Amino acid sequence: MNIDQLRELVNQGESDHLEFKNSTSQLKPALETACAFLNLKGGFIIFGVKNNGEFIGQNVSDSTKQEIAKEIRKIEPHVSIGIHYLPLNDEKQIILLDIPEGKHVPYIYDGRPFERVASTTSRMTQHQYEQLIIKRNYLNHDWEEHLTDEFAIDDLDHQEIMNTVKEGINKNRISPEAIEHNIEQILDNFKLIKDSRLTNAAVVLFAKNPEKIFSRCEIKMARFRGRTKLEGFIDNQMERGNAFQLITLAHHFANRHLPIASYFVPGKLQRVDEPAVPQLALREALINAFCHRDYNVRSSTTSFAIYDDRLELWNPGGLLPTIKLDHLKGPHNSYPRNELIANVFYKRGWIEKWGTGTTRMIEYCRANNTPEPEFTDSSNGFSVIFSFKEVMNTGISLQATSNLSLRQLEIIEVLKTADTLSLKEIRLQLPALLAERTIRENLNDLKIKGIVASIGKARTTKWQLINK
Repeated sequence: MNIDQLRELVNQGESDHLEFKNSTSQLKPALETACAFLNLKGGFIIFGVKNNGEFIGQNVSDSTKQEIAKEIRKIEPHVSIGIHYLPLNDEKQIILLDIPEGKHVPYIYDGRPFERVASTTSRMTQHQYEQLIIKRNYLNHDWEEHLTDEFAIDDLDHQEIMNTVKEGINKNRISPEAIEHNIEQILDNFKLIKDSRLTNAAVVLFAKNPEKIFSRCEIKMARFRGRTKLEGFIDNQMERGNAFQLITLAHHFANRHLPIASYFVPGKLQRVDEPAVPQLALREALINAFCHRDYNVRSSTTSFAIYDDRLELWNPGGLLPTIKLDHLKGPHNSYPRNELIANVFYKRGWIEKWGTGTTRMIEYCRANNTPEPEFTDSSNGFSVIFSFKEVMNTGISLQATSNLSLRQLEIIEVLKTADTLSLKEIRLQLPALLAERTIRENLNDLKIKGIVASIGKARTTKWQLINK
């Protein structure tokens, strides 16, 4: 588009698809309008034009371009917006934003949805936003089927694929002949490849490093001090990888931080250990998260938080409109948002039957004599909350210490006496005088287990407990 064509457009006046701004000093309200255009039928935003249609232009620097790009990135789901710089004279330019009709309505800018009525932009009502979310869930749950050119078969974890086949054969859900198939044939049977191009589902499930392109392939985990986020955290991790890796990493994190109630049955010598959250219930919740999350949402991450009184698992993407919260506590039909991903979990035997995940969580908790999970749903996410029978003390869990040696337990007791200690200071306080090498080896093992952390390097290294 040139200046003459632009003048013809401006002559139409502001409308439900056209907005004028004097300059990028009005960038934020302009992007609110861009969001509204995406939620309608697209449109144009022109900088350097007054409300009356007079062309005044503006100076454009590199920082101007960077600021425009920065604000556009605040629109979710991600969308491509055309940016055109048209010279008005030797000094000034007109900036044109070409906004397409959105394919994944509703869009939000800086966390808020907007709508356009005639020539006015305003905040969208919560009710309208939720209705559009419901509509999008019906129409746009095919992200996993999209083909990608960013990954090839060599980028997948072939061992994980073969593990899936072997476990599926053992569960009688995959034909025994599949063990003789090559990787491409296996992927084809799972409908994860088409014309030698991988689907997004294949990347989520099996890529060695899916996060290099897909920021969705991550989980945020934290052990908070107390019952709210305001009290800070004891441990905080962001892990990246494919779905099977992330589920395993989340289990390790839970084992490190969840309390274990131990007792002896009268007349028996064997100790009984009961975790605050049954392992099988937690596994069901994690698998459900990866099967049902809304992968169209790039800005949100599956989060896994442990407090003194509960564990919360939050996932982007609310329930589909065909399911209500009260359905989850009894038998109900399953409508997985990501059928390809869910099918692989089923074939591998990690899902017993579609539509039973939440009821199985409840059954596992009842069998373990722990509180039943709570489910909460909103327009942007779904949560599973496991409450503990007893509030846990902030500190190292019994699970974490049960597999430690006597020396390691002694080191932990020494570290409890100060914020940080050097290796030599630890050595002097231990009951028996040990070689520095022995202490260092035990400290490194405790570090791997997530119990201690080191600060500094070489001779200046100090050691501290993570959970104190």
